[in-house]
Amino acid sequence: MKPNIENSKAMSNRLARFSLDRRVTVFVLLLSIIVVGLISALGLPMELFPRGYETKFLSVYVPWSDAPAAETLEKITKPMEEELSTVKHLESINSRSGQSGASAFLKFKSKTDIAVAYREVRDRMERARARFPEDVERYFIQKHDPSGIPVAILGVAIDPSMADYYSLIEKKIILPISRIDGIANVELNGLLEKEVIIEIDKQKADAFGLNIYQLAQELGQDNFTMAGGHVFESDKKFLVRSVASYQSLEDFRNRPINDQLKLKDVARIRYEEPEKDFSVRVNAKPAAAIVVFKEGEANAVEVGKKLDALLEEMRANPLFETMDMELFFNQGRMVSSSIFSLIEGGEIGGLLAGLVLFFFLRRFRLTMIVSLSIPFSLLMALIVMYFAGETLNMLSILGLVICVGLLVDNSVVVAENIYRHIQDGLPPREACIRGAQEIALAITMATLTTVIVFLPVSLVEGEAQFFLMRLSLPISVALGASLVVALVFIPLSVFLTLRSRKSGPERSRVVKMHRLFDRILEKTYQVSMEKWQQIYHTCLSFFLRRRMDLVILLALIMGLSYGVIFREIEFSPNQEEDRASFQIGVEMSREAIFEDTAEYFQEAEEIMKAKKEELNLSGFMMMHFGRGGNIEGWLDMEEDNQLTATEMAKSVLEDLPKMAGVKLRSGKESQNEEAKGQTVHVLHLEGDDAGVLEKIATDLEPVLEALPGVIGIRSGKERSANELALVVDRNRTESSNVNPEFVAGMVGYALRGQTLPRFHYEGREIPVRIRFEEDDRERLTDLSNFQVPTRDGNSVPLSALTDVKMLESSDGISRRNKRINRSITIDLVPELAKETHAAIKELTNQMDLPEGVSFGISQNDMSTNETIKNLQFAAMVSVLFIYLLMGFLFESFVLPLSIILTIPLAGIGVVWSHWLTGKDLDVLGFVGTILLIGVVVNNGIVLVDYVNRLRQQGLERTEALLKAADRRFRPILMTALTTIIGMIPLTFSEPSELGLSYKSFGLTLIGGMTTATILTLLVVPVFYTFFDDLRERVMQGFRELK
Repeated sequence: MKPNIENSKAMSNRLARFSLDRRVTVFVLLLSIIVVGLISALGLPMELFPRGYETKFLSVYVPWSDAPAAETLEKITKPMEEELSTVKHLESINSRSGQSGASAFLKFKSKTDIAVAYREVRDRMERARARFPEDVERYFIQKHDPSGIPVAILGVAIDPSMADYYSLIEKKIILPISRIDGIANVELNGLLEKEVIIEIDKQKADAFGLNIYQLAQELGQDNFTMAGGHVFESDKKFLVRSVASYQSLEDFRNRPINDQLKLKDVARIRYEEPEKDFSVRVNAKPAAAIVVFKEGEANAVEVGKKLDALLEEMRANPLFETMDMELFFNQGRMVSSSIFSLIEGGEIGGLLAGLVLFFFLRRFRLTMIVSLSIPFSLLMALIVMYFAGETLNMLSILGLVICVGLLVDNSVVVAENIYRHIQDGLPPREACIRGAQEIALAITMATLTTVIVFLPVSLVEGEAQFFLMRLSLPISVALGASLVVALVFIPLSVFLTLRSRKSGPERSRVVKMHRLFDRILEKTYQVSMEKWQQIYHTCLSFFLRRRMDLVILLALIMGLSYGVIFREIEFSPNQEEDRASFQIGVEMSREAIFEDTAEYFQEAEEIMKAKKEELNLSGFMMMHFGRGGNIEGWLDMEEDNQLTATEMAKSVLEDLPKMAGVKLRSGKESQNEEAKGQTVHVLHLEGDDAGVLEKIATDLEPVLEALPGVIGIRSGKERSANELALVVDRNRTESSNVNPEFVAGMVGYALRGQTLPRFHYEGREIPVRIRFEEDDRERLTDLSNFQVPTRDGNSVPLSALTDVKMLESSDGISRRNKRINRSITIDLVPELAKETHAAIKELTNQMDLPEGVSFGISQNDMSTNETIKNLQFAAMVSVLFIYLLMGFLFESFVLPLSIILTIPLAGIGVVWSHWLTGKDLDVLGFVGTILLIGVVVNNGIVLVDYVNRLRQQGLERTEALLKAADRRFRPILMTALTTIIGMIPLTFSEPSELGLSYKSFGLTLIGGMTTATILTLLVVPVFYTFFDDLRERVMQGFRELK
């Protein structure tokens, strides 16, 4: 025999003999694995996402207030884009110019070191800063870190009658939460801090010759603490500090303005919450959100438990009797529920796999022995993960769950082979040794083919690389452990349990019941599996005689699958239809005021209260600003929802009130990343004039909404109000001896007010603001009558220096890769998605766009194509590695080709399973495809290895093929069914609370394993004959040459 095979047999022989001769040692080793494995399982930290995942994005924001979007584009955005475009490995840059400043979203290539990119971006921004206007003071660069996801969001319903609820929340809720070990930061959203408001009576101020600008400057110098230096006295050094601060509201009121006038004489001073320009309500109650962030290394589950415990204490506190608190988002709870749902799916899958084994083996003890290989192998994997510093997260648990159906394969083959030798009359000890020895090399190579598919992982870029790397450790270790279990523990366990034992009288009833049950199972097996085995034997005999018939049939099946059905399946980074929430955008007209919007949302809230019961929502949120807002609904993921999030959004859209000037949108459009999935379509209009693009988009949207299958169009940013522009006449300001810049500052102080130094009171810092009374700043005539001081101490009315014009404001200018872009995101009805995609493409192809305007390419299309290419390349390299490994096993470059054919056969099942269920192939599904490459060849390896051994024993080729197929039919079917049935619970489970779906992944493995198993039993033997004939001809040619 070949040396490598002989060495392998010798090694497996020694392992089997070791397990039979050193029983105590083997059981001590087994107990050690159990103990250390349980300790590791309890010690592994749990988190939502694996550590080390680094997004390849950076955001830059440059604040620059009160400038038109077009001016921001020219003076801020373009210089910034020009500099940032020189950063290495930059893939795309999206920017937005608005009234409050400019922002840029940078996407880098997959292998970019984001820390280096951050430093380069900071360097380029310093260069760009030299080209910005002088009044641009700073910029911000933000790194997108997955650990920045809030660990919890606490909703608090406020009782407006409470005296100082802000202080109560800050001291009694936020402060205790921030003291929890592992909490990094706590933010309060939706609630404004009460402030001291100084409202100037304009008439009185004018009567006393005061102006708000000078008064604000004087007050801004009060309420300070300033270091004044040091003094020395008696050889001692003292720090001198100047202090000027207010101790109470009375101090404000009595603050002297001059010798005869106090502040209270010209102003009203109040301590109250400032005017809100937004509203947030959750489940029809006014609400605020407390957002909690954890430290990077903190355990999300432990932090979540502590938050739950603290919340229970707070609810029992009488201080919060009139305040409703609800933990809307708890990452720790989500991690636990998501991971335990995976574990539950794995447990159910393992139980089903055990039932399949019992049906085939019909021996309880043998079934238990084989089934116990699952927990033993998983415990070994957990031990390695623990000492490698890994965590239990969504990906590592998924890897372990995948293994549930695969871990019994090696044990099934070994146990089946041992049992066959016992039935042939060999003594139990000899049967155990020979049974393990014969099959050892084949199952070792079969295990290696599954593990080896992860080697090309470094060739893949992006998310797929991260998924594969994180899946590889638990899968590889668990499969390696299952090989050790099969070769060491299984021979000993079978030997100890299958020895003949005498049953005493006290056991006779149990034995009789067992035999009766065994006969029932045997009869069932005979009328089902044995019947199928006979049919299979007949078909194989037929196709071995008529090989070309199978080739033609196979060509037709593959042609239909890959040529027709595969074209109907789309690749999507994730399943958009499995979202756990939906959003509806509301856009009011530009003329609308806050009260108009509030009135509309009040009507919408009544509808959402009814929809909450009808759609079985866990809750809903209404948030609006001056001219628009959002309605968000949350699906109850613990319930069996009949409608998807997209379908629920459509139902709500149909019932919301329709009003003139109000546009309802089917969601909120991200300014940085495109929506993904089969149920959305994104259009990009690109050109050089933002106004032209906006007009085209405005005209196009009603046409798109009228298409069958379109639910609606997502909203972008809130519409800006029409601007009241004060155009300063510089000739008039010079003739009136007024500084032009002083005019803008004067109006700003009058309308918005000016923030003064904070008021220190009882250990708290209270904001202070000065402004005119509302009656003096709400009408245009009041604005025009504002008195502006001159350089010589006099004053002139504002109307004498400016012209007032009403301008329609721009919503902002978006650019993509330095070209102005206007995107339209369209939500589609899931059942009509494919037809609607085609209709939209046909519509856009027929459009006659103005010169300089075009439809841009979707960023998802570009990144998706790159991801597919990388994954396809990794898959091809995996196939090459598997081929080389099988060449080593069979000592042939030709025979492995018959097994490699099982890979495209598995693809048939992947294609049909997705097509029949109407699902996209997502990233996890593609990861499953690469894993499938290593799994589907296992049965072919075991079959061909046995055929070769039978031929070495003297059997003719056809006889060897038929005999091997008969003897390997049951173990092949067992291993395939345990894998397939083990994946069923995970495949049909509901998506996690984050919307992460395992459907595509499960369908890939189930469909691929099903077709690969069925066709392998026929195709591998037939194509074995083709390649064997080819090998013989090649060898004969070499002999003739000699």
